Amino acid sequence: MLLRTLLFVSVIAVSGSCSNKVTLEDPEGVEVLSTDFGPTELQAIAQKMAESFTSSNAWGGDVPRIVIGGVANRTNQHIDTQNITDTISTALIQSGKFSVLAGEDGLSEIEWELDHQASGAVDMAAAVELGRQLGAEYVFYGRFTTIKSAGGDVESMFYKFTFNAVNTQTRQIVWADEHQMRKRQEKTLFGW
Repeated sequence: MLLRTLLFVSVIAVSGSCSNKVTLEDPEGVEVLSTDFGPTELQAIAQKMAESFTSSNAWGGDVPRIVIGGVANRTNQHIDTQNITDTISTALIQSGKFSVLAGEDGLSEIEWELDHQASGAVDMAAAVELGRQLGAEYVFYGRFTTIKSAGGDVESMFYKFTFNAVNTQTRQIVWADEHQMRKRQEKTLFGW
């Protein structure tokens, strides 16, 4: 009987210790759980790039028309680089210093709408006039890379995000910046 009671108490204790606790946290707060890319790194990259863009005088004082192009993910992790460029685009639009034009994703939606308007289903008096889209003066594109190193009980991940702006008329790269960060993790008693 004592053995059954101890076994029952052990099962209850193990079951109770495996429960999850969920909390609501500040989405802009610092969170470092591993050497993997996370929201803290995304926010740091986007903030650094947006501040660098808006403070640059590469645009000649005008409100330049820009398109945010793609970011090549050359890391060993699955990173949705669209999240980074979305956050950068939002910051640039909100700054009022850039006229941000639709990129690849937005163009496919525009093409669908123009095809729909030309299908005859839309009153031509309410259809948009073709040939009125703006062209981008600058296209932004970038790369995201990592270098992982490990030795003994330590793992380190180096991240580098590089972003460039090229003048579409001259092909001249008029602005470039990068953000680097390093994350380090030491092996604990229970492993990685």
